[in-house]
Amino acid sequence: MSAHHTRDGAVGTGGAGLPPRTAIYLRCYPFDPAEMDCHRRALEGLAAESGLPLPTRFLDNGLRGSERLPALENLLRAVAAGWVDTLLIPGPFVFGLDQGVVAVALSELERLGCRLMELPCRGARTGPSALTEAA
Repeated sequence: MSAHHTRDGAVGTGGAGLPPRTAIYLRCYPFDPAEMDCHRRALEGLAAESGLPLPTRFLDNGLRGSERLPALENLLRAVAAGWVDTLLIPGPFVFGLDQGVVAVALSELERLGCRLMELPCRGARTGPSALTEAA
């Protein structure tokens, strides 16, 4: 499958016009010319190890967590529409540094039924996020 760019800032690999059900969300401030490539590759590896399809990437590059995040908004719409059911993140920091902002994002994803997976810390296991398991 080849990657395609969509107007919403996502880069996807869905075949036959069908969007993939797995996504990556990344946010970086200040702007990262490499577009968080190291994190993206690690998350794609986590997807492969977990038997998930190559994820669609949603990237808010150069934006603070307190600003409007268009890619996150588009991701939430994709989850609500049933196009994404598993979200891979490097950690909850991608939603913002303010714990209130993070809590709102996590709550909305949980409400929509999205499974969260994050990169394991050193020595941690690969699997669903401890954030969702603690609930």
